Amino acid sequence: MMISCSARRASLAVMAAGALALTACSGGGDDGDGTGSITFGNWQWLETGRGEAMWDAATAFEDAEPDIRLEKSETPFAQYADKLNTELGAGAGPDVFVVLDRQFATLAEAGLLEPLDDAVADADLNATNDNLNIDGEQLAVTWEQVSYALLGNANVLEEAGIEQMPTTVEELIAAGEQAEAAGFDGFAVRHQMNEYNGWAYDFPSWTYGYGGSWSDGENLTVDSAENIAGVSAYKEVFDAGIVPVGDDASTFRSKFKENQLAMIIDNSGTALSLTSDSQLTGQDLVSAPLPFPDPGAHQKLVLAVNANSDNKEAAKQFVSWAVSEEGQATLRPSLGASVLATDVPIDAEFAAANPWAETFVELGATNRSGLPAGFETEADPIMRAVLEQVERVITEDLDPAEAMRNAQAALEAD
Repeated sequence: MMISCSARRASLAVMAAGALALTACSGGGDDGDGTGSITFGNWQWLETGRGEAMWDAATAFEDAEPDIRLEKSETPFAQYADKLNTELGAGAGPDVFVVLDRQFATLAEAGLLEPLDDAVADADLNATNDNLNIDGEQLAVTWEQVSYALLGNANVLEEAGIEQMPTTVEELIAAGEQAEAAGFDGFAVRHQMNEYNGWAYDFPSWTYGYGGSWSDGENLTVDSAENIAGVSAYKEVFDAGIVPVGDDASTFRSKFKENQLAMIIDNSGTALSLTSDSQLTGQDLVSAPLPFPDPGAHQKLVLAVNANSDNKEAAKQFVSWAVSEEGQATLRPSLGASVLATDVPIDAEFAAANPWAETFVELGATNRSGLPAGFETEADPIMRAVLEQVERVITEDLDPAEAMRNAQAALEAD
């Protein structure tokens, strides 16, 4: 048993107890009459360009249900999860919200999510929603499932004389060195614990890309040969000197948009953001599968309703609209090349303007969840233990095998 996992379960118990206590004394959790206003929490509202388009799409719901108004609740990504946990644990928080699947697992275990079975009964949900059904109750639906791919700035690649996107780590290093020789930064990814929340979703693409996983469903497998191979490839790229060490995601994404950086590994949501309110167009972005032997991991954002909302019926009406044919078609352009709750196709006009999207659509059918099977609610302590060691691989030249053994041992400690 991991000590950190016990601590997680204790905090979940406190969250659930706090919510129940506040509900009992304040009348929270009343279903309401399905009218009035509901707050919609999502860090994505703050994404330049894309956030505005997404909010405009979401508020089209008001045309279908004129008696209900949406109110925006926005918090930067770095603070979003902790703030939402605190609010929901106190019986407060937005009526409907988007969370990453790692946070969904803990909120579901704490009993803080409203069952949505009646709200989605008529929807043609795809398989991405299956693991959001817990003990026979649909506790959330997919908002967007984003794949990871290798992205290139076509302007930089052309000026550096790079004619093809890399298909292996060796080719990635060679292309990065070619870009560096032409005066650009070669390649960038997250690599620091001060960006833990984002890095924890980005990094599994490397280990999964070599056939790794964090568990076998019953036991942790952090120190497996496949995971070590993924960390070794990661180290090899950094050792080549093509990564601007110290640049956070905001910095290297800005460099990419400003034609200063050749390549990044990032998700389909970021790809769309890079061409929203930017000097880059959809034609300036080039995509390719990750330069690893096997498909990578995906990141899933889910839509859920606060079990202690004062207007759960109106919140569930929004969910019903969001997964309907009308709602999915309305939301689709602002969610780009991500997989949605239903198999709604990408708009033909969008695909023509953004040829990079095709790679993400194809990858969406093959990649896997980055959550450790059988340990979904322990994903946070597991990833912290892993990434603390991976950071040492980069900063202290720690051997990847030793790093993964350290992480495994820490997680198995009593």
